[in-house]
Amino acid sequence: MLKFSYLILIVALVPFVVSSTHHKPKSCIEVKEYLNPTENNYFELYDDKGNSYKTFCDFESEPPFVWTLIESLTLTNAQKTMYRKNFAANIPLGECNTTWGLFRLPERNMQAILSSYGSTHYRATCNFNAEVGIGLDNRRDYVRFAKCRHATALTSGHTSTCTSIVDYINVRGHACRQCRVPFTGGSSQHIHIDLTRASTFCTTQSHFAVPDRITNEDVFGNYLNPNPLFSCAANENSTTNWWIGGVYLE
Repeated sequence: MLKFSYLILIVALVPFVVSSTHHKPKSCIEVKEYLNPTENNYFELYDDKGNSYKTFCDFESEPPFVWTLIESLTLTNAQKTMYRKNFAANIPLGECNTTWGLFRLPERNMQAILSSYGSTHYRATCNFNAEVGIGLDNRRDYVRFAKCRHATALTSGHTSTCTSIVDYINVRGHACRQCRVPFTGGSSQHIHIDLTRASTFCTTQSHFAVPDRITNEDVFGNYLNPNPLFSCAANENSTTNWWIGGVYLE
């Protein structure tokens, strides 16, 4: 009877072990859960149809957050009309040769990541360095916000309201937590923040005013009016990196 009980226990465990081993992760949070890597690297993810693709996972720069890279463009490429589009536009770049200067996931892959459990936030960084250290030295020129606070980030609808509350934003050392910042985007505009609009558009208590801004300065995308003092726009090879992620708790 004892041997039979052991047999039942082994049989009961087999399906769990097999399904875990063959799990197809849709996001870097799932990679962390099933493979438990400790260092940043490129990993294979899967879309909703089970098709595989490769992108970069950041486990180290901002624990307990885990981030999946969805786009990275140099200033030169970010300014081109063909790439200056909202994330709803399907413009896959660098699928066969991932580079930090010209990379963007297909729209279906972004949606798969966003719908994956644990994906709760967006993030934009400047000049993330995948080759050195943890990739991000500090949170200067950085923004992070919850998807529930900005539901249209992956849609083509125009957004320019004060309904978006960011967890944290930093532009050239001028920072704000839990403040309202007007994001702008649309079918012909990459999601971004116009610093002139941000300084006046929301309520007095929530103005995000950067003193050394230029007129209609664009940050974190679009770059019709870039300012070289903003590190994403410091030179033609500076990169803007967009991510989807969330908190991973062991």
